[in-house]
Amino acid sequence: MRLLRLQPILLWLALVLACTRTTADQPGGEKAAVETPSAAADKIAATVQGESISDAEVTAAVDRQLQGRRVAPEIAQNLREAVLKMLIDQRLVDQFIAEKKIETDPKQIDSVIEKIRKQVAAAGLSFEEVLKMEGHTAESLRKRIGADLAFQKYSESAVTDAEVKQYYESHKEELDGAEVQASHLLIKVENGASDEEKTAAAAKIKAIRQEIVAGLDFAEAAKKYSACPSSSEGGDLGTFPRHGKMVEPFAAAAFDLKVGELSPPVETPFGWHLIKVTDRLAGGKGLEEVQDEVKEILQRQLWDKTAAERREGAKIEIR
Repeated sequence: MRLLRLQPILLWLALVLACTRTTADQPGGEKAAVETPSAAADKIAATVQGESISDAEVTAAVDRQLQGRRVAPEIAQNLREAVLKMLIDQRLVDQFIAEKKIETDPKQIDSVIEKIRKQVAAAGLSFEEVLKMEGHTAESLRKRIGADLAFQKYSESAVTDAEVKQYYESHKEELDGAEVQASHLLIKVENGASDEEKTAAAAKIKAIRQEIVAGLDFAEAAKKYSACPSSSEGGDLGTFPRHGKMVEPFAAAAFDLKVGELSPPVETPFGWHLIKVTDRLAGGKGLEEVQDEVKEILQRQLWDKTAAERREGAKIEIR
């Protein structure tokens, strides 16, 4: 069974272990300055229909994202706001599922917890210590897994075969294994860059694009301007599929291009890109080969839609 919303649960352990190693290995043994769950245990970050979200829960989720890295205060604040929104949405969906009275098999919950325990043991850590580090108790983790499994059960009945087929036909190029070959040019923007630096990078990529449109060869422009190691190859990245290899919105922009077409400036977490597609390779996967992937996409969309609908009229207080 594909565990739609259980993937974060199964992955948070790996993230936390990486965070533990990263903070311990920082120069001078200095750890990133974060508020411990115990220090924030009694603080409330938000209430959702009367149900509270603690600061400890938000802090633990932020820490999993940062993995011990230090970031500028404004970036940390933006991340915290995004995490809180995600937790609010999660509460809203949990409340929706609770109203549906969907029962979860305790044996399924036991199976997921056993997987987590094995991962913890393989890393040489205490399960209880990791739970505490994550702001979880055994009971809260079990509740979280149960809610995720319940939504999985609901979504499997809500997403129809007809919807799966229609989505596949509408997004065949994204799903059937098609690939593009593309080159790119990167103007890098560092994490924590000032507004002036960001503005300068955006202006530079626009100016370079004008040079290319005016006749400068793309490969030569990449060799001259690009901050990516691929610059030595004229920006060539080889071939890649729509999902799983390149970040969004880079992949989306590349797949929107015709062969030989130059993209407008595309912003990603790495900075600003110009993309040129040099070839397209047709895919051959039929619906039967990708239907599980399509179902998961539609189930995730259902989760997002449910959260958005529940937000309307919900009493949400941000502290």
